Amino acid sequence: MKIRKNHRGKRYRYNVNRKTLNKTRSSTGKIKDPAFKKLWEDSKRPGTNFKEMGLCVDPNKSVPIPNFRKDRLKITKLVNGFEEEEITEDDIKQAEEPKRGHVVAEMEEMAKQKAESKFRLPKGVVSHISYFMDKYKFNYKAMVTDRRNHDQWTWKQFRMKIKQFMNIKEQFNVYLEKRNLPLDKELDWEEYNSDSEWQ
Repeated sequence: MKIRKNHRGKRYRYNVNRKTLNKTRSSTGKIKDPAFKKLWEDSKRPGTNFKEMGLCVDPNKSVPIPNFRKDRLKITKLVNGFEEEEITEDDIKQAEEPKRGHVVAEMEEMAKQKAESKFRLPKGVVSHISYFMDKYKFNYKAMVTDRRNHDQWTWKQFRMKIKQFMNIKEQFNVYLEKRNLPLDKELDWEEYNSDSEWQ
């Protein structure tokens, strides 16, 4: 007698942790935002949670693609008197304000707030730029011809990197403190920043 195919190759996998497997399968995912996590109700479905907050899960349902043919048929039926316009329960539900409608307003305010830039230059680039600034200040033409310009930066690249470095206050203030330069005032070095500097 042959072994049936569905019984062949069935083996218990000892290496699988079934507890974590069930958790990952049944979980709806973690909410990272702490403000949003407070407002989320685990007892309710994700769809109802979104609806009560005044948010949408599927934008295609909330803002559908207009069906002009359907709209035209409806208008002709109304004009000819075949149909009477009635307010349905769905229209009343749509008109009702969401229970947790303040969530949308809070999220809009959070979106308007300007996020702080976390961009920082690498240590090697900072030491490279600080060497050139110490030696040439803002003379980009002289920086290009320097022997330590291994990357062969152009004068525009030097200008861009230095401006970038100066905009990062956290790193630039350290540079100023080491050179005993004032933190609040702008550097009174002559800048060769015009495009027609190659004379």
